[in-house]
Amino acid sequence: MKKLLFIPLALSTVFVSAQSLSRKAVFAKGQQLERVAAVKMNFSMEMMGQAISFDNNNTITSLVEVKNATAKDYAIESTVKRVVMSMSGMGQEMNYDSDKKEETTNEMTKKMKEMVGKVSHLTVDTKGIIVASDDTSNAGEKADGFMGMANSFANTGHKPGKNYDLVADLPEKAVKAGDTWADSSVSKEGKTTTNYKVLEVKGAEAIVDLDGTMTQSGETEANGMTVNLSINGKIKGQYTMDVASGIIKKRIATMDATGTMDMAGQSIPFTMKVTMDEGIARK
Repeated sequence: MKKLLFIPLALSTVFVSAQSLSRKAVFAKGQQLERVAAVKMNFSMEMMGQAISFDNNNTITSLVEVKNATAKDYAIESTVKRVVMSMSGMGQEMNYDSDKKEETTNEMTKKMKEMVGKVSHLTVDTKGIIVASDDTSNAGEKADGFMGMANSFANTGHKPGKNYDLVADLPEKAVKAGDTWADSSVSKEGKTTTNYKVLEVKGAEAIVDLDGTMTQSGETEANGMTVNLSINGKIKGQYTMDVASGIIKKRIATMDATGTMDMAGQSIPFTMKVTMDEGIARK
């Protein structure tokens, strides 16, 4: 009798260990998801013999709604619902919460206020690739200082041809626990290389680990001044995904970077650490 009981148990163990992941995006019309992304940045540099450090924390809450679903793609609408920001440095502090209806004259908090209520529309195919998008938040304009850089780490932009960041970016070939693969992307701003490994596939969820490198150069703005930046960073992170739909449920990542910024005829070295913690839940 014990031997008979062992057979289904053994078969069950083999099935679980061999469970695989395939690239897919499965949404339903009317489905709503709430995204809450918390990004923390510490920036340090030395200028004219003085050590300068800034801390910047942003939390952005968005509502994602599937407006239509067909056999080949999905029409998705994303709306920014709340922005919370706190920044400190050089003896000063600045705070903003869009839920508090306060008037502001500060340029940075004005930009935060303009984000709230912003709506973007995407068309995503059943593999999770963006087919069409009217989201121009990362379409080449100058980021607003180092806060913009931190936010760009959390959001790679919604350009057609790219993977939708709510969907696990798996390879075309099915993968299982222990499998690895690599991906890279090149743009006019720089290059990113990422290595992935499936840590676990258990029941309805899977955990994927990632690490990689990024190089980036370009212009940003700080206090109305144009600054030329060059950055080299290392990225480590992990995400938990829903096996059946391919939708990411939780994502954490850290970037440690060094670089230089050229401004007012000087080349100033800096270090930067950015951490992101994002949760995605059904409404």
